Amino acid sequence: MPAPTPIPDHRLYLASLSIVRYNPLGLETQNRLVFQRRLAHSESRLLRDTFASGAASIKLNPAYLKAGPVVELQPVAVLNLRVAYEYVRYFGTQGYLQSSPDPRADFSDAARKDGKDFAYSTWGQRIAFEPTLQMKVGSVVLRSKFAFEYWRVKLRAGATTFYDATLDTLVPGNGWVVTNDTDLLYLSGPLALGARFSGVWPRYASADYAAAGEPAGFHGNSHMRIGPLAAWSFDTREYTTFSKPTLLAITGWYLDHPSRQGAVPYVLVGFSFTSDLL
Repeated sequence: MPAPTPIPDHRLYLASLSIVRYNPLGLETQNRLVFQRRLAHSESRLLRDTFASGAASIKLNPAYLKAGPVVELQPVAVLNLRVAYEYVRYFGTQGYLQSSPDPRADFSDAARKDGKDFAYSTWGQRIAFEPTLQMKVGSVVLRSKFAFEYWRVKLRAGATTFYDATLDTLVPGNGWVVTNDTDLLYLSGPLALGARFSGVWPRYASADYAAAGEPAGFHGNSHMRIGPLAAWSFDTREYTTFSKPTLLAITGWYLDHPSRQGAVPYVLVGFSFTSDLL
């Protein structure tokens, strides 16, 4: 087995991911400019890949822009902690943003298509704490990423929720959403094969329940899906000007969703790479 590539003490790099998505339909590019510092000079599996970093992040698609700083800490190899702030600007295009006073509102593709003339531009903020647990045994990797997201978006008078395509649910205009992505992967050189579970759980405020005539505890807009994941890296070298160009494909069937249960799957195809500048 070849020796691991030495980890630089300091890195300045660009991390890029561009995706096309179906069910729901989406097209987006996500880019981060990251400065990273290695924390420990150790060859132990637990401490070798430890770092602290700060980044500027931008996500852009035809409907909105999300931009802001990201701080990340990996004190041990099995635990990654990330905090992100995003300024969010909805352009009022592609039928986004649509809002509602009722968390029980129909947000299916057909309903949003019918309501596209009521879409409007606005802005908001998102703050996220994202802990990730990860471990590798031989060629098997288990990774579970949680996100605790606080949203505050300027909505039209009377509205308390809005549809966000990334989360594919009605998000509280002033409240929390919890998400999870859990991957179980088998690695074989440039190929990764496995499965992903994804879940989204919005947490509406008591005022939202009251507006909808629902008792506290209404969580009808949560959803879960599971399906296969595959990734192929065309070059596995690290810390180069064009590192790990990777083609990614994820397919998932909904276990629970207000409008997407059935045979039609979620499909995402993406391309990612990193580029070391320092």
